[in-house]
Amino acid sequence: MSKHHLIWNESRHCIGIAAIDDQHREIIGRVNLIADAVDQVNRHEAAQEMMDDLILFACEHFALEERLMTEYGFPDLEEHIAEHLGLLQQLNNLRNALHTPSPAKAALVSAFITDWAEQHILQFDKEIGAFLTAKGMS
Repeated sequence: MSKHHLIWNESRHCIGIAAIDDQHREIIGRVNLIADAVDQVNRHEAAQEMMDDLILFACEHFALEERLMTEYGFPDLEEHIAEHLGLLQQLNNLRNALHTPSPAKAALVSAFITDWAEQHILQFDKEIGAFLTAKGMS
């Protein structure tokens, strides 16, 4: 198991919107698989493919969040969309960094995606969850 693993904690990570929470669990699972793969030098191609899958899934996840924020009139919609775009760019850059196997790059990728998943849920998405649950969504 990688040192960069995340463990889903219902009371800590749950934002109260079932569809988003399900996707967050999936993101954490994918991040952990990538962390394991980048820790193994001979699995860098698998890690690249997993990063591709994570990026596609992140696009789907962000689209869901943005649709709900738009539908319910989330006041910081533009800021959150900008955050999503920046994160996708960073994920693409990290994916490209995996083209050349390197323990230092692998550690950077693993640390970043783990931190990204944790911080995005705990900082940005908690705010969305509070807003949407206040609007009656669950």
